[in-house]
Amino acid sequence: MGRPILTPDEMRAAEQAVFATGVDSFEVMQRAGDAVAEFLHANWPDGRIQVLCGPGGNGGDGFVAAAKLAKLWRDVQVFSAVPVAELKGDVAKAAKLWDGPVGTLEEALIADHDLVLDALYGGGLSRPLEGTAAALAQRGGRVISVDVPSGICGLRARPLGPCFAAEGTVTFAALRPAHVLQPGAAFCGGVFVADIGVPVQTRLMENSPALWLRLLPQPGMGDHKHSRGHLKVLSGGISSTGAARLAARAGLRIGAGLATLLSPPDALMVNAGHLTAIMLQSIANAEDVAEAAETASVLVAGPAAGVTPQTISYVETMLASEARVVLDADALTAFGDKPEDLFGRLRPRDLITPHPGEFRRLFGNLQDDAVNKVEAVREAAAKAGCCVLLKGPDTVIAEPGGGAVVNTHATRWLATAGSGDVLAGFAGGLMAQGVDTLPAASMAAWLHGEAGRRVGAGLISEDLEQQIPDILSALHGEIS
Repeated sequence: MGRPILTPDEMRAAEQAVFATGVDSFEVMQRAGDAVAEFLHANWPDGRIQVLCGPGGNGGDGFVAAAKLAKLWRDVQVFSAVPVAELKGDVAKAAKLWDGPVGTLEEALIADHDLVLDALYGGGLSRPLEGTAAALAQRGGRVISVDVPSGICGLRARPLGPCFAAEGTVTFAALRPAHVLQPGAAFCGGVFVADIGVPVQTRLMENSPALWLRLLPQPGMGDHKHSRGHLKVLSGGISSTGAARLAARAGLRIGAGLATLLSPPDALMVNAGHLTAIMLQSIANAEDVAEAAETASVLVAGPAAGVTPQTISYVETMLASEARVVLDADALTAFGDKPEDLFGRLRPRDLITPHPGEFRRLFGNLQDDAVNKVEAVREAAAKAGCCVLLKGPDTVIAEPGGGAVVNTHATRWLATAGSGDVLAGFAGGLMAQGVDTLPAASMAAWLHGEAGRRVGAGLISEDLEQQIPDILSALHGEIS
């Protein structure tokens, strides 16, 4: 399965549930500290290590890790935010495992070192770093952090003020929102999740093929084009046809058995000159759209469709049909003045794929007001009554019931015209093959990111669907 994601409060609750069964909390702290030491030693095998310990559980992990690292013959110095004599509970027990001197944070500022193990404060931090701790965060250098880099709010996934920027972070049992959501994730480096014997349950997952690989559609020997689903994509007018073709080609490439472009009469010849395997159907009014929808598995509307009353009419007609619907771009912006008109028609099986600007037009300041991006998209999905995919370097997908996935498998080269149209086509093509909406959107986001990674610099949107055969062949090889 993909890696689960827990808030700091959920992680504390999971730990308390384990302790309630009789498991010794100090034993769990020892597992955590040992995992930290092993992670650091395996990935940074050389250099003098400065361990910075806070007064809470993170500090306890740091003391345990320091003792373990010393046994691995590493050059270790330990510095504590408070005098050792003032430590309490498990943290005090952990400090006794370290038999060397313990300096102050002020002494750490001037001590020679090559690596910093940041075990000051975890993801539950609620106020900015101050004084010497803030100065330590701002001095730079090579940092490995415990739980999340100190100074980052693990829930809100953002710096509270000065914060450490880590090359790597080791956390426990599950990821935190700060590991996958921006801007917090940018400070975490590579994130390793250590198993410390704390089972977790959550409806929020990191996206990866492990999450949906067994659901990835592939044709059987008895399949034919009609059994693999029919995707239909609404085209814009004569000067705005390319975006819909990108989506239709993406849907066909991802596996839909049939793809048809629904074209206004004035754009028929332009579209016909660019299409081969994709079919073409003329639509002049809502009645034509309703007729086209009768033989569609999935309808995609929005890419360069135009922000017009006609687009609104076409979308309303699509949502009254039996076909599932994917809405993007202009199909969302067209409802910007009256989003409730759209929300009243959307169904749980439908998908909308806004970028941040389109999300704001539909949902106002929801992303600013929510505790983090995941909660904003969850609330949006509940309000819209459908699956919502909010695009970005940390794409979040949520369904009305609260299940959610965060996709970070992407590349900055995807920031180019038409990239989102291809994503809508990927999602529609997968849905046309019968995949449920949340897993289809998760597949589409990961495959879109993987295609972008394979192309790299110089990427244009036409490149993306061309990567899909190799990507799917590799994935199908894992499940064949």
